Amino acid sequence: MRSVPGTRAIAFDLFHTLVDPEDFRPKSFVRTREVARLLGLPLEEFERAWSAELPIRMTATRPTVTERVQAYCRRVGVEPAGDVWTEVTDLLGRYADRAILQPRASVLATLRSLRNRGWTLGVVSNCDEREVRAWRGSSLSSLFDAAVMSCEVGFAKPAPEAYRALVPRWGSVPLSEAIFVGDGSNGELAGARRAGFARAVFHDGFVSTNGLRSAEANARLREEADETISDLAELLDLGSPRRERA
Repeated sequence: MRSVPGTRAIAFDLFHTLVDPEDFRPKSFVRTREVARLLGLPLEEFERAWSAELPIRMTATRPTVTERVQAYCRRVGVEPAGDVWTEVTDLLGRYADRAILQPRASVLATLRSLRNRGWTLGVVSNCDEREVRAWRGSSLSSLFDAAVMSCEVGFAKPAPEAYRALVPRWGSVPLSEAIFVGDGSNGELAGARRAGFARAVFHDGFVSTNGLRSAEANARLREEADETISDLAELLDLGSPRRERA
């Protein structure tokens, strides 16, 4: 990857960029389908309600995701038999947990190398509170100077506020001196550019192989990005960052 003069920080998307739940999730598993089956809910109606609440889930930690499902059950008059809520909570975040707690060794090695070279590192993730409950217990979390979770800050990418929330968290490095790396979901690459990042980099390593996105969609994102990488280790070509003047 080409060096970017004047940069000293790198911000990453989390899911499908640093970790991929698809490494663990069976192809037949869809969490809304499994939750609806367990609770005896009409699938199509539940999926519509779940999709409609996405912007709220992404930008608030309360009520929890499980509490939102409980509220939905009350609204539609469904009373699940027995104590099923522990299992519901597991279904809602099982494979996000596994991905966060078991990152690929190559990803950890790259992040450690970047830190050792002096890069400031951050994460900006669109997520509900259940998807990132395992974050603080992950070997990943200690490698970052800042982590911005949309459900905690109240803004989701591509809103500029989501990216700008990094600045006070990672030592006031301006976004103009930072690079953004992501899989391109939710318009995050164009959003990063609008927010003021020096470069928006498309990481296609996971999304080119996990089956979640078409080859055509990935091709469009390559055109949209300033640069594309297929392995995070390509970031090591950046060398060491510019140092602040004393």
